Amino acid sequence: MRLSGLVAQCVMCYRTAAAQQWARARVLDAGILILLVPPLLVVGAIVGLAWWKGRMARPSI
Repeated sequence: MRLSGLVAQCVMCYRTAAAQQWARARVLDAGILILLVPPLLVVGAIVGLAWWKGRMARPSI
């Protein structure tokens, strides 16, 4: 099994990567991973903000 088949996230991406040459499939896999970064940053920012607000709301003992 090629690496592109392991990294592709959906059936459409898997089929596209399998139909391409190996170098193009790696570029597609890199694109999938690059597109994953912004949602992870947004979720991380929301979790970080909630954690920070939660620490600010606690009374000091």
